[in-house]
Amino acid sequence: MTQPLYVIGHQQPDTDTVCAAIAYARLKQKQGTDAVPARAGEVNPETQFVLDRAGVETPSRLDDATGERLVLVDHNEYSQAVSGAQDAEIVEVVDHHRIGDVTTSDPIFFRNEPVGSTATILTQLYDAADESIDEETAQLLLSGLLSDTVVLRSPTTTDTDRTVAERLAELAGVDVEEYGKELLRRKSKLGEKRPREMVLGDFKEFEFGAHQVGIGQVETVEPTTVLDQRDAVLAAMDDIVGDREYTALLLLVTDLLEEESTVLVAGDHEDTVAEALDTTFTDREASLPGVMSRKKQVVPPLEAAFS
Repeated sequence: MTQPLYVIGHQQPDTDTVCAAIAYARLKQKQGTDAVPARAGEVNPETQFVLDRAGVETPSRLDDATGERLVLVDHNEYSQAVSGAQDAEIVEVVDHHRIGDVTTSDPIFFRNEPVGSTATILTQLYDAADESIDEETAQLLLSGLLSDTVVLRSPTTTDTDRTVAERLAELAGVDVEEYGKELLRRKSKLGEKRPREMVLGDFKEFEFGAHQVGIGQVETVEPTTVLDQRDAVLAAMDDIVGDREYTALLLLVTDLLEEESTVLVAGDHEDTVAEALDTTFTDREASLPGVMSRKKQVVPPLEAAFS
């Protein structure tokens, strides 16, 4: 029996990573490959809404990828990958983030573009393969695109994303703004969790030189849901730093309506973080006007500061 090919996104999966896994597995299946979409963690409320609305089954969870064949979507760093990825055969990568540390013994197909979502790239891959995008798949791809670009408002959004979004919306039979606002309402439910879950709900770990840095993000239309629990959230962050021995841990609380973020910090390098983000912390909290993108506006200056 041929070993299946798992198409899988990063840990703490978001809507783009889950929808990308499903859509790309479907494309691989059309091309005759035994591809299976998978996830590396629990889906969040927004993603579950998208899957339920489209009538699509939640991908199975893969807890250990040791010895498996993998296509990585929406990431290319081992610190963000499913457990066992370093002992798996990685045969493809499709991503829109910085180039990380994933290595292979043989050449592979590696598609990485500076666009707002993996869904944007996958739409192009469907076109390149001359495969049509059905209504259901279009809805999944559009959901991933609008979620990752905060309904085309994020600074990561490109003209390509905008063009692809309009096309996918037409295929899916929805209005970009109307559907996007519904996604924003669902995304806000990420803040209705216990403090530790808030921090780790949409979370990524980075290696900057010798430093391990964790960055969580809560995107919401009601930031007070999180900030009213500030002391409890900071206590949870301190516990996580102790458990995982991070150099620094940040939580971005992003106000989707005002298009700005509040950042909370834990760890022993508050001054380094403040300098990198050009801000001042008061009681471990600072304002970041205009900051919405972890990938584009937070990770690069922190990498430069810690490397």
